[in-house]
Amino acid sequence: MERVKIILDVDTATGIPCRDVDDGLAIALALASPEIELLGITTCAGNCRTHESTENSLRILELAGREDIPVAEGRELPFLQDVTANFDFLDGWTRDYAFLWADVPPLLKVTAKKSKSPAHEFIIKTVRENPGEVTIVNEGSHTNLALALLVDPEITPLIKEVIHMGGDTGQPWWTKSITSEIDDPDIWQYIIKMNQTYDPEATAIVATSGIPFTFVTSQSCMSSLLRMEHVDAIKGVGTPYHDFLADTARPWVQWQLSYRGREGAVMWDPLTLAMCIDRTLFNCVSMRFDTERFLGGDHPYLYPNVDTPQVQVTMTADGDRYEKLMIERLTRPLS
Repeated sequence: MERVKIILDVDTATGIPCRDVDDGLAIALALASPEIELLGITTCAGNCRTHESTENSLRILELAGREDIPVAEGRELPFLQDVTANFDFLDGWTRDYAFLWADVPPLLKVTAKKSKSPAHEFIIKTVRENPGEVTIVNEGSHTNLALALLVDPEITPLIKEVIHMGGDTGQPWWTKSITSEIDDPDIWQYIIKMNQTYDPEATAIVATSGIPFTFVTSQSCMSSLLRMEHVDAIKGVGTPYHDFLADTARPWVQWQLSYRGREGAVMWDPLTLAMCIDRTLFNCVSMRFDTERFLGGDHPYLYPNVDTPQVQVTMTADGDRYEKLMIERLTRPLS
């Protein structure tokens, strides 16, 4: 089997109360998938601060016994955007709902060290050592890759592709599926900045670079859930690593059930990673990425059109089949 070489760029918040655990589970899915060769992890901000993502990613690798995988820390801030309100709001969530995480065991103190190279330098070096072979899976912002392209634009044709969790083909999902006061659309439109909107200028640089680019849209992810029975199955493996994955995921799933009216936690990032495992999970179409509309905050900025730049966009994903794949992998003892 020819393995897909990937760099996984993440804003891993696993272990922080009231923050999504999907980046951490994307790391876990990569470690458990023989189709993937994880060359390294680069860290960014959005769901948490970059230095928090670094520590949380290192902790997962340490528990998995995979300290051999480098973790390179990226920038804390986007190129231009002021994200103060984003972190003020997320810190408020963490403070106000921390009681739901009261039963999570104390987190392992991290002893593994981050890479001496910053994220953009790690990307440049890794791509140059593996020309035409590296897929970059951006689960958060595009800041690190955009900086790499600005510093060394000659790596552009050497990158195999970029797969990104994000993008909307119409009005964003939160304008159509508000289930509680917590999901007030003003929060998502004007305050919370994650993934493609955390550093929109970086997104525009990467999406228009000419590197083959796929948006795994928010809408296509909504049917792919981590359910409480999945958490129980992961816990049942019985290793400290699997206990950690289950113990940190359980309150996040319970938050979705109790406060958001969902049947589980949407698996945005692991589903995006699954494109490197089985592309038949997705139905993709070619669309135009409209930079002007995107940077102006207008919708849609992804739409069918013959004009460039063209990107691939997921319209649907097979949530049932993905969930079977996810739980089969995440309940495997690591060799």
